[in-house]
Amino acid sequence: MENCKLEILTATLGEEGLQRLAAIIAPPTEGVRYLVSCQCPGYSSLPVPPALQRDDVRIIFTSTKGVAINRNNALTHATAPLCLLSDDDVHFTPDAFQSIISVFKHNPDVDVATFKFLGPGGSFEKPYPNHTFSLNKPEKGYYVSAIEVAFRLKSVKNTGIWFNENFGVGTERFASGEEELWVHDLLHTGLKGQFFPHLIATHKHCNSTGIRLMASPPVLRAQGAIIKRFYPRTALLRVILKGWRSSKATQVSILSCLIPLLSGWWQATTRPRKLFGSK
Repeated sequence: MENCKLEILTATLGEEGLQRLAAIIAPPTEGVRYLVSCQCPGYSSLPVPPALQRDDVRIIFTSTKGVAINRNNALTHATAPLCLLSDDDVHFTPDAFQSIISVFKHNPDVDVATFKFLGPGGSFEKPYPNHTFSLNKPEKGYYVSAIEVAFRLKSVKNTGIWFNENFGVGTERFASGEEELWVHDLLHTGLKGQFFPHLIATHKHCNSTGIRLMASPPVLRAQGAIIKRFYPRTALLRVILKGWRSSKATQVSILSCLIPLLSGWWQATTRPRKLFGSK
């Protein structure tokens, strides 16, 4: 499509993922197109559902595994000035795309923008303020979810920052947090991030991994490592508090929560270069 302003970078897996996307994909919108990165381990390609055989949909097949690798594949092939991260189970509001384009038009200094989305029950799965704020100094309790993140492609690519492939669904030890790390690292290069209280989507299939599996060891290990990355001086105290809160929220014993949290914290403390590519 010519004159494309916004590209929806959609990560999916296998034929079932393509079918989910085909069932909910938004109608063609002027200035908007989809780039679908579809992982199909063991295959070079898969049948494309008729609903996705459109001029505004481009599908890139890859035999890789892991959501961070998948998002990096989409980022590699993206070409539009503005991009929005998405999954195969995201239903966008009618004015979502124009809202995103308008936000960047009226905020030329913003490189990364986040928005609001609803969970599958039709309610917000995490707290959102009703006002805009800087992602460099986020509101208490706020954290980034991939499907609410839009960005200027040129700004992001100029940083050389990619999704950390040690984290996210599809990895054995650190099964969440790839989007949090990515945005954190982008902002630490000097990019400006801003939250805007515009509802853009509903996550139709299920809550995000970090919420749905918040007491699972791979998710807790990821959170322990991320806490160390974000708060190096106070990480241990924050990890202990996280363990207590996770236990209280899920009724899992505090020891069962603390052990993987401390394991992630310890690996981030002793092997940061291997985990994050830095000292």
